[in-house]
Order: sequence, then structure tokens, then C-alpha cells
Amino acid sequence: MGLQVLIQFIEADVDIGFGLVDEAKACRATGQVEFSVRALQEAAAIVADIERRLHELGDSESEPFLPLIAELRNQIAAVEQDRG
Repeated sequence: MGLQVLIQFIEADVDIGFGLVDEAKACRATGQVEFSVRALQEAAAIVADIERRLHELGDSESEPFLPLIAELRNQIAAVEQDRG
């Protein structure tokens, strides 16, 4: 797989991950707890996929993604903690 394609997959996964967190928040706000939990599980799976792909990149190519992945993890954790 080409480097540019791998980077594009990572970028798409980051977008999807944040979208799933937003979906989890929206579902929680409307009382759809099961859908919220499922969206968070999917977001966590996306993080695992991103991490796997980052290992395929060199340090210089993966470094720009590290703050995004940390923020995605933080947002997932925040919604999970908010579940009460």
C-alpha cells in the first residue's frame, strides 16, 4: 500500500472516529444509551485501526497524527465517564 493511500486512510479514520464520538454524544442526549455505547465501541475500534496503520508509517509521517489520536481517546473517555 502506498504511503499516500495509508495517510488518506488514517485521515478518514480520524474523521470517522470524531464523527462517532459526536454521534455517541447525540444519542446519549436523546436517551439512546445503547446506541451511544455502540458508537463509542466503534470509535475505540477506529482508534485501534489508526494505531495499527501508524505503525506502518515512519515516525515523521505518523507524528502529526499523534495529537489527534490523543484528543480522540480523550473525547471517547469523556463520553464514557459521562455515562454515569
